[in-house]
Amino acid sequence: MLVGALLAVTGFNMLTGQAFLWPQTRILAQVLTGAYIGGMICMEDLRRIPKIVGPYLMIIGCFAVVNMVTAFSIFYLTDLDFVTCLFCAMPGGITDAPLIAMDMGADVVSVTAMQLVRLLFGMGCLPTIIMWIGRKRHEADTAAAIGPVQKNRASLCRFLPVLAAALTAGLIGRRTGIPAGTMTFSLTATALLKLTKDVPPMPPWLRKAAQVITGCCIGSLITIEQVIAMKQMLLPAVILCLNYLLCCVGGGMLLRRVFGLDRCIAMLALSPAGATEMTLIAADLGIEDVDLVVLQICRLVGVLMLFPQLFALLLRFSGRT
Repeated sequence: MLVGALLAVTGFNMLTGQAFLWPQTRILAQVLTGAYIGGMICMEDLRRIPKIVGPYLMIIGCFAVVNMVTAFSIFYLTDLDFVTCLFCAMPGGITDAPLIAMDMGADVVSVTAMQLVRLLFGMGCLPTIIMWIGRKRHEADTAAAIGPVQKNRASLCRFLPVLAAALTAGLIGRRTGIPAGTMTFSLTATALLKLTKDVPPMPPWLRKAAQVITGCCIGSLITIEQVIAMKQMLLPAVILCLNYLLCCVGGGMLLRRVFGLDRCIAMLALSPAGATEMTLIAADLGIEDVDLVVLQICRLVGVLMLFPQLFALLLRFSGRT
């Protein structure tokens, strides 16, 4: 549903240039996603958090390697400057990466176009490839990935107090300026309610609404100029997609071998799309795993907080500042 909404709004915006959504719409989508994820968390999930430290460090390491390899490949095969190449290959933050790149003197148009390629590839192609690779999983593995089915009856009226708490927490998180703060705070508030009280699950149609809203938000940002820019950057886009495909599949197999993660969950954790979008897509594919949610959120926060500093150090020591 998310990809369908994204493609529909993108097409409309390219034809008319009139696709517009209020900025608050994305906040609503993030709050709904956080509330949905928080409602999945139970005490047993919290006990598993120390177990994902190893996978998280490996994921960040894989992304750092693919970021460097992709950036150097694009730099030596194109006329783009090095700092632009670094941000073009950065694995996260379609809205944040161009802003940070602007502060560091990169070509923002090229960075935005490549970040859009990364997001569309991560959302539109990788999930299909991942499910095709993992189609031979045993039914026992599938059941473990989906997790326990909610017993409570879903009702919007009963869920409204939880939604109000998630919205309040999400707005506070947005004010803090923390990367992914809106979704993280709403997720935390809902999880605390779930752990301390008997709260109802989110109605399924509300989760689908969050998917549609998220797709519309992203689609409304894609213009004909960005699509034209992507045509001019065909070679960098191919390099980017191939490297992230290798990272997703190869790194996912390594995660499975070293840490025993489910094959599809391991590869989804290494998908370079947004944390919010990948969580919703995973749920749409029938994979509702709290470890995946935590890994995706931590991945986004880690990339946005660590990678710009890594780029600055690399530029300083290479004398390219």
